[in-house]
Amino acid sequence: MKLAILGVVATAIGVALSVPGLIGIGAFWVLLGPLMRQHAQRLKGIQAAAPEGKPKVDSKTFTQGTLLWLALGIPSLVVGLMKIGIDAEHENWRWLPLGIGIFALVIGVVGSVLYFAGSAALASGERRAAANKFPATLWISRVRETGSYINNRPRLEFVFRVEPDAGTGVEPYAVTKKATVPHTAMGSLKVGDGFRAKVAGPDDPTSMDITWDEPVSAAGADGGEAEDVSVRLDRLDQLHRDGKVSDTEYQEQRGRILGTL
Repeated sequence: MKLAILGVVATAIGVALSVPGLIGIGAFWVLLGPLMRQHAQRLKGIQAAAPEGKPKVDSKTFTQGTLLWLALGIPSLVVGLMKIGIDAEHENWRWLPLGIGIFALVIGVVGSVLYFAGSAALASGERRAAANKFPATLWISRVRETGSYINNRPRLEFVFRVEPDAGTGVEPYAVTKKATVPHTAMGSLKVGDGFRAKVAGPDDPTSMDITWDEPVSAAGADGGEAEDVSVRLDRLDQLHRDGKVSDTEYQEQRGRILGTL
């Protein structure tokens, strides 16, 4: 709300000095302030939920932030440069919107450059990392809720026993991993259940790409497996009724569950 407060101050000065330019731009800052604050809180949430302190801003959030900085910077800069609504007697006050405009545009432009440069470097690193990963099965040894959600999906903390596929030459190992779980996988989170994944190995144990739509149930009797499938179908039906999965996701996940019979 700092921008909104600055807007109130600018508006008050404009009213006191009868400077329409300050009144207008100040009112604009007041309106834009809550949106800037909402965006800042979203960034804090992404940072807090990021694994190992490495936040990754999605393109939608980046675009919204850039548009907000441009929306703040361009009108402010124009008012200051063109002295719109600011007469010669109060010309020095043009530096207030001019300074805010320059600051906002610098943040927007520099942020864009850093984002695209960082995204390119991250994509290159992810491609190299993906090339070094190998298939494995993750068996759930323990799972607990963290109390946080990302895009309405629960973030859980797992203790996995990682069993690399035969032929990789890598011994099984254990790892504690926080992950955001899609609703379609919620029926396969019992201790002893598992998922297929691509993992980097014990040297980088938390680096893994979990395939949530490929659950692996613990080996058991035929009746137990049939019962497990029935439970998973019931949970999937409930998620579909609650509107947490789309019709397409429902049909795809139902087909995968029935395919385990």
